[in-house]
Amino acid sequence: MYIVCDTEGTGIFDYKAAADADGQPRMAELSLVFANEDLEVEREYTAIIKPDGWIMPPEVAEIHGLTQEILMEQGLPVREALDVYLGAIGEGRVMAAHNAQHDAKQIRGELRRAGLPDEFESAPNLCTMRSLIKVIGLKQEGSNRAKWPTLQEACDFFGIERHGAHTGRGDAMDVLMVMRRMKAIGILPEAKVHYAKNPPARKEVTP
Repeated sequence: MYIVCDTEGTGIFDYKAAADADGQPRMAELSLVFANEDLEVEREYTAIIKPDGWIMPPEVAEIHGLTQEILMEQGLPVREALDVYLGAIGEGRVMAAHNAQHDAKQIRGELRRAGLPDEFESAPNLCTMRSLIKVIGLKQEGSNRAKWPTLQEACDFFGIERHGAHTGRGDAMDVLMVMRRMKAIGILPEAKVHYAKNPPARKEVTP
């Protein structure tokens, strides 16, 4: 069973710092698509998060449309969204995302701030971006080095029409469509814990 996940936030992570370190981006939206082992949709969940002392930068809001005003008027306490996520992990669901390192870190930071278990080592994930590097075979501009495919590039490769780029629910549904294509040709990987660096020697780590 899966929860296909997408988060929208306030900016870009410093991946060398802890998820909840000062200055790290905050989660503004969490979208989860609950799917069974055959990748059939069971239900969907999307929550806009009400800021608890943080501000949405206007330049970032232009990308995903989540302005400070929208967040304050329509947002829910982050704990409500986190409880849904933890409930899904507790059911034994695999968290899947395109660039799962980012989405897992976004959620992990909010879990830590809320004083909840971050599930860092106990919640394996499936990353479509990592899994498609060699399959799609893109190169970095001006270099022969492999390029991590964006979700748009993955959808283009499989001929998938987008459900709404840079929206939580739309991106999560697009990831599910990519997973279906991968499953159909036998390249959907098994889930595992993806560390930002080397696997830690002890449980409490700074990824």
